[in-house]
Amino acid sequence: MKTKKSKSQQKIEGIPKSFVLPENIISTLKAVSENQKKLTKAFEPFRKPLEERVNFINSTLQNIKPQLETLNDIYKQEEYFIPIPAKTVDEVRVVNIEDINIRSSRGKNDTVIASYNLPQNAVWESLDIKFLDGHFVKVSYPCMKSKKFDFKDMGFANMKTVNADRKWELLKAIAENGGALNNSKWNRNFGRNVKYELNKKLKLFFGMEINPIILKKMDIKLCFL
Repeated sequence: MKTKKSKSQQKIEGIPKSFVLPENIISTLKAVSENQKKLTKAFEPFRKPLEERVNFINSTLQNIKPQLETLNDIYKQEEYFIPIPAKTVDEVRVVNIEDINIRSSRGKNDTVIASYNLPQNAVWESLDIKFLDGHFVKVSYPCMKSKKFDFKDMGFANMKTVNADRKWELLKAIAENGGALNNSKWNRNFGRNVKYELNKKLKLFFGMEINPIILKKMDIKLCFL
């Protein structure tokens, strides 16, 4: 009958019982162990700040992940086009994202991700834009399917903060005031040229040539809403 060997017996099997590590190896191993403890102790004060930094970076990456995926999708569809902020140009034309082959008609500051091209003889007065919340709108036009867009789809994202820009805030303010904004309700934080830039963005997104905003000094009136 065979007896089961203990773990300690299994470990030393094949090694002479009289085997003893040389003293210099034992002292070396002890020195390595002591140095390891010292390094661990010295590193300890930096462990928590490093963990906090790593967690912050991971959190930031998660927050901007949707925007990065959107930009990646655009890059895949349009090999040579990456939306970047640029100075205004003399003329911009709207391009449906589904029609990638028409590259020559895009302006340098075309940062819209989607579009809602109105018919050739469309008028602004028949367009309806309804704010669903601070980020999304519902767009409708007779004989067209209503669609839901956010500020990024319409090209109103601040490329530095990835938040809604001042043009979007101005559009929302006009909507909240019944489609018009007079001098008494004008917020100087909007900036001097934002109303002109909003006109361009709306024309770009809807494929229109006529300005949707009537400008008279500081008074602003939308042809829709």
